[in-house]
Amino acid sequence: PEVLTRDIVSPVKRSVEGLEAIIKEIEKEQFATHILTLLPRQWMGEILYFLEDEFQSKVVINGRTVICSSDTINQSYNSDQFNALDGELVRAADQLAAYIEASLSISYGMKAPVLIKAKGQIYNKCAGLQVGGIDFRRYFDKNMMNDFQ
Repeated sequence: PEVLTRDIVSPVKRSVEGLEAIIKEIEKEQFATHILTLLPRQWMGEILYFLEDEFQSKVVINGRTVICSSDTINQSYNSDQFNALDGELVRAADQLAAYIEASLSISYGMKAPVLIKAKGQIYNKCAGLQVGGIDFRRYFDKNMMNDFQ
């Protein structure tokens, strides 16, 4: 859905009260109108499963969606039959991508205070994440060190 509204770094979305919800609603409406209608009907349920609550880790057991953790997915449901969506890992990767995007924008000369603040907030919130056995600190710290080279 972000292809329709462009990617906006989450802390920037959150800097104006209510903006994040408005953008999410626009993305949902635009996706339903302009993209979902182009897909074969038999794909729609699966596509919606992967797009709705994309940051929630979940699996499908006996036709029912079950919310679980990344660790549970890795331990018990890491096979195609469970249609696992590791939302925690998707969120961590999304945050890392936002951090890198903000870092690059700043290094290219875009030094807007909200962007600099957003970068710091993402680092403080996410650099210590460990999701699904992956320590994200090494990726954030590697990028952080590149800022000073």
